[in-house]
Amino acid sequence: MPAHLIYGDSFLVSQQLKLLTAEAGADTLLEANRHQLAGGQLNLPELLAVCNALPFMDTCRLVLVTGLLATQESRSGRGRGSRSLGEWDKLADAIPLMPETTLLVFVDDALSDSNPLLRSLQPVSLVQRLQAPTGENLARYVREMAQQKGSGISPAAIRTLTDLVGNDLWTLDRELEKVSLYAAGRNIEEQDIQEMVAQVREASIFNAVDAMIDGRPEVALRLLQRLRQDGAALPYIISMVERQLRLVCLARYWTEQRVSPQELAGKLGVPPFVARKTAEQARRNSWPDLDRRYQRLLEADLAFKTGRVDSEDLALEMLVVDLATPASGGGNRPAARGRRS
Repeated sequence: MPAHLIYGDSFLVSQQLKLLTAEAGADTLLEANRHQLAGGQLNLPELLAVCNALPFMDTCRLVLVTGLLATQESRSGRGRGSRSLGEWDKLADAIPLMPETTLLVFVDDALSDSNPLLRSLQPVSLVQRLQAPTGENLARYVREMAQQKGSGISPAAIRTLTDLVGNDLWTLDRELEKVSLYAAGRNIEEQDIQEMVAQVREASIFNAVDAMIDGRPEVALRLLQRLRQDGAALPYIISMVERQLRLVCLARYWTEQRVSPQELAGKLGVPPFVARKTAEQARRNSWPDLDRRYQRLLEADLAFKTGRVDSEDLALEMLVVDLATPASGGGNRPAARGRRS
């Protein structure tokens, strides 16, 4: 049987792999006939030895190779000299000579079209490139996924869910599983998404940063204290605030380069809704303000980790006040308030 090459979105790849192995009856194979090999630790003689062996008391032998093509990504686009794959140059010639009883499957994450091993294997493999859906296709995908879990879902709920999660299919699957159980057979509505989806915590971080940028420390502190009450530790909160500030910096840079809103979402790696809100934050932040806020964040993190502030609540309050103060209004104020004497 021919080799299979499945690559792209990791969730879709995993689903297609399950389907392929089930159709081939590989799920019932003896353990001796199932092999999973890590591409980064594999050499060609080892792979050929496994693939050329006949199955033991079974109809086929499954050989699953993960991440092999990714090891060749750095060779992409280096010019004529990059065509040599070393020992892997011989793999394409060896595949047609393998026993019909060998089911050889290569799986990888996203690959560039110029990947030399991908080009080499295409003529001798059944290739499937799987990409996460976007736009209307994503809405259709969410609706079908909800139906598979026994629930209908309203257009407003789909819009809210995809705004929060984007096309992260692993998270979509997990959150739809949770909210469909919550809906208990009825149609999933927007309110269900707002009550159940875990990204609401991240939204609280976003809104807290928004409040700090607008000089509303009391609002920011209230939002972050709610997270603390839900069990979020200070290091987690600091890391999430840092992530949002980093997105704001990137958004400011790319908006100054005049990228479109659609391009901005892709460059930030976030859903369009989040990209729009982050761009709005970026427009209200000067580069000096962003630099100062980053410095204050670092000082607060170090003060807590080195024991200069031994109370998470006090450290959080200091952080919020510092980040909410504009550069022109006390930006040089030391961040050591509340340190041990």
